[in-house]
Amino acid sequence: MSEPDTAARLTTPEGVRAYVRGRLEDFHPTGTPTRLPEGNLNVVWRVPGADRSVILKYAPPHIAVDPETPLDPSRLTIEARCLEALSPSARLAGVGPSSVRPPRRIDLQTEPHVLIMEDCGNGPTLGRWLWEGEETTVRDKAPTIGRRLGEFIGRLHRTTLNDPDCATAFDNRPMQETRLAVQYRGVADMLRVGGVDDAVMLGERAVALGEELRSPGRCLTMGDLWPPSVLVRGDGDLRIIDWELAHYGRPLQDVAHWLAHLWMQRHRAPSEAVADAIAGHRDAFLTAYAEGLGAARDELWDDAERRGAAIHIGAEILVRAVGPFQAGYVYAGLDADHPAVQEAVATASTCLRIPTAVDLFGQGPTVGQGPGSAPARRFPR
Repeated sequence: MSEPDTAARLTTPEGVRAYVRGRLEDFHPTGTPTRLPEGNLNVVWRVPGADRSVILKYAPPHIAVDPETPLDPSRLTIEARCLEALSPSARLAGVGPSSVRPPRRIDLQTEPHVLIMEDCGNGPTLGRWLWEGEETTVRDKAPTIGRRLGEFIGRLHRTTLNDPDCATAFDNRPMQETRLAVQYRGVADMLRVGGVDDAVMLGERAVALGEELRSPGRCLTMGDLWPPSVLVRGDGDLRIIDWELAHYGRPLQDVAHWLAHLWMQRHRAPSEAVADAIAGHRDAFLTAYAEGLGAARDELWDDAERRGAAIHIGAEILVRAVGPFQAGYVYAGLDADHPAVQEAVATASTCLRIPTAVDLFGQGPTVGQGPGSAPARRFPR
């Protein structure tokens, strides 16, 4: 069957069921596949089977929800390599315990790009768990989850530092080009929307960082570390999903990305108790991350990395508050002049304007703490 025919099959439940049956001899579908709404970049399905279910992810040559925006489908090859490298007995198996890991890779086809992997279940994403879980449980467990995640990311960065094989296997520059075009080059316009006077100068800083990040980096990064990429299981284990933006790059694109989202999650938290739990998670994450780095910390986190991290925090807050990724997140539906959006734009602007004032690891003021006096607001449904 031709590639266009296969791609067309992967948009219908019947076609997905037939595709999986043809690729996996030991898997017997028992019900109707369900398309998962979380898939924006890709078309994602859950396929039930006799003894287990699997996840199928199809990468079209564009953003799945925006066919006008091209996107390199080889991103699934990178994701499949990450899942394989982090599987038991593989080269990166020692990065984390079995309680924190990505899904298991099952099958990969590259024409078209289709990945079949372990189904990690219906556990909530970390964002939903923090916002909608029982407050006492969230308060007690949020630091533990922060420690587990921080240690995993720190060990991932340390273990792959200056590894030429990883640099070759995880060279994902096409996705870095997309990030430069969609995120960093858009910062000036997003700042203008937010009413910032020095938008052009600050935008130039973001573009300069995005251009730097196209070059080969220092370690393997997960690349898309935000709350929807972390699933919380009932036993407190974590599953880290969506590795297609992984890249042999710079650690700031994991740590700063995570801190930006924790700031936004806390800024819009539904209660002070949830805000405090997020702060506890953040502090535990940073401590465990630094411990996971060990002796590699000074090499990975020089002054230039810290400065770049602050700029990335600003860019990520902007793209969620006034940019193309506002929909479906904590500022969804709010106008640019809304007080919460203005607070977010002001914080992002400070990160871009005075990046040396953002203290990622020390005890001084840090953007990760968020405005303690921000009023509680409900998560947009």
